[in-house]
Amino acid sequence: MLDPRIPFKNRYFAGVLAFLLPGAGHVYQGRYFKGILCGVCVLVTFFYGMALGSWSVVYWKKDPTNFLNPYYAQVFVGLPALPSLVQARRYESRTNVDEMSISGPINASFHGSLRMHDRAAGPADGFVIGQIELRPGSRPTEGRVVQGTFTGTLDKKEITLKLEGIPKLGKAVSADPYREIEVDVVDNAEPPQVIGRLRGEIPRRFLDRFEAPPDERYYLDLHGKLGKFHELAMTFTMIAGLLNILVILDAVEGPAYGYGDGGEQDPKASASGDKADKTVPPAQPPPDPTKK
Repeated sequence: MLDPRIPFKNRYFAGVLAFLLPGAGHVYQGRYFKGILCGVCVLVTFFYGMALGSWSVVYWKKDPTNFLNPYYAQVFVGLPALPSLVQARRYESRTNVDEMSISGPINASFHGSLRMHDRAAGPADGFVIGQIELRPGSRPTEGRVVQGTFTGTLDKKEITLKLEGIPKLGKAVSADPYREIEVDVVDNAEPPQVIGRLRGEIPRRFLDRFEAPPDERYYLDLHGKLGKFHELAMTFTMIAGLLNILVILDAVEGPAYGYGDGGEQDPKASASGDKADKTVPPAQPPPDPTKK
C-alpha cells in the first residue's frame, strides 16, 4: 500500500520525470535527499561506463538476431541515453555517405600518410602530423575542387604542402572520433600538377559521434583497444539503466516495504498474547518419593 506519509502528488507524472532524469521524480515530490542520492548513483554509474568505453558503448543499432541488445537496458537512464535514437537515424540516413566536396572551410589537426607519385618532385613518403587547411574553390566553375595547405612534420622535419583537387571525406556521423580525409598534393607550377596524395584523419565533431553507432572497422578497433574493459564499460551503462527502473517504481509506488505493509493485527489478540507471554507459571513442588 502507499505510505500516507509520502507526498506522492501526481505519482505517474513523478514516474515520467524519474525516467527522463534519474531522481527528478523524487525532487518533484519533495523527497530531496533520496532524489539527489538516486540521481547521483545512476548518472555517475552511467557516465563512468561511457568514459571507460571511450564514449562509444551506448548506441541504438537494430539487430534482429540479437534479442539481448544492451540498449534495451541503457535506455531507462532517460534523457542521457535518448540521443542514441536521433544519432541512429542520422547514421542510417542516405545522406550519411562519403563526401567528395566540402561545404565550408576546414581547419583541423591532421595525422596520416604522404604518398608521392614522383619522389624527385618533393618530400619522401612517410607519416605526417600537423595542421590542414582547406577551403572550397574560389571560382564557381571549379565545382567540388578545394584548395589549401598542410603544415606539419615528416620524420621530424617541417614541411609545407600545397593541396588542391577533389577531396574525399568519410561519413559525417559515426562513433569513430576521427574522420577520414584524402586530398591531392600539387606543385607550384601553373597550372598545378598533382605530385602526391595526402591520406589521414581529422577530429570528428563531438555532436556527430556522441552515442552514434560504430561502423564495423571502428567496432573491431575499439574491442582491440579496450579488451575486457569494453564489456565492463557496457555493463556499467546497463546497470545504470536497470537501477533507474527501481528509482521509477519508487517514485510511483513508494518504498518496496514501508508503512502499513506489515498487515493489521487484532488488538485483543495482541493484548492477550502479550499478557500470556509475561505470565510466569507457578513453580511445581518436587514429587514425594514415599507416595505411590
